[in-house]
Amino acid sequence: MDKARKCLHYSNMTRAEQQVPNYRLYGESSEASPDFWIHCETLPARTHLHNFEISVHRHDGLFQLFLITAGSGELLGAKRRLHFLAPCVLLVPPGAVHGFRFERDADGIVVTALADRLAAITACDRRIAEFAAALRVVDIDGSPAARMLVKALEAIDRELHRPAAGRSALLEALMTTAVINLARTAGPAATERMRADRDAERVEQLAALISTHFREHRPVGFYAARIGVSVTHLNRLTRARTGLSVQGLIAAKLVEAARRDLIFSPSSVQKIAYSLGFSDPAYFNRFFRRMTGMTPGTFRAAERRRLAA
Repeated sequence: MDKARKCLHYSNMTRAEQQVPNYRLYGESSEASPDFWIHCETLPARTHLHNFEISVHRHDGLFQLFLITAGSGELLGAKRRLHFLAPCVLLVPPGAVHGFRFERDADGIVVTALADRLAAITACDRRIAEFAAALRVVDIDGSPAARMLVKALEAIDRELHRPAAGRSALLEALMTTAVINLARTAGPAATERMRADRDAERVEQLAALISTHFREHRPVGFYAARIGVSVTHLNRLTRARTGLSVQGLIAAKLVEAARRDLIFSPSSVQKIAYSLGFSDPAYFNRFFRRMTGMTPGTFRAAERRRLAA
């Protein structure tokens, strides 16, 4: 978490919350924990270490999904307790004060991931961002979204316990699938209304257009004309739905493509800049640094070291 975000995070916490222990995995300091972006273990493996009770704590740089397949218990928040009964999924967002009391028959899996992965998933949809900002207990019903949620979490567990080609990319996709379907399972009626909402359709159309044309660096007016609304209206509904302007969405798409190419392509930074539609590689370097806080070369080296490890 960078310094500015960390200061904002602490300003939104009470003094009592700031004094709650901050861990990576429960009981392990962030300094002592190995570097990882995603981790999975069985619920008994974690709870048996602590006699089925985990004291109140928080993870500033992590979020967690608990797939509860058997048993029951309580999710303890800063101000309330949430009872849960299998089958269900528990969501613990970054920085949320929480603890657990599990019945001895509780079983399932725990998926822990870096907070920036959740931020990347929720950045394109404010409703999912709002959902993922609080502790949640989501009951698993027979809906398609619930089935996809469970399958995604179980697949994450399998992928993390066997080496296979393309595992990192697949884990990213599975985590996105899990978070989105968790939100949909919690509010299927809202999801159905979203599909009928004209503004949501326009934002989806905009996203498709950006995916097709982002390398061309088109002005906002191009997208507004294709969708059939004014530039002002398009920016207004885009901000309302995603929290970003049209230019912000285009920039985010460029950064996403640049990150992927820097990690997985052998091309030089200059060639990647040209492939993304930048006529001046120096401007691409400034753009990437403004958006990510590091130069393309620094990002590439850091990510390749992480993958090699």
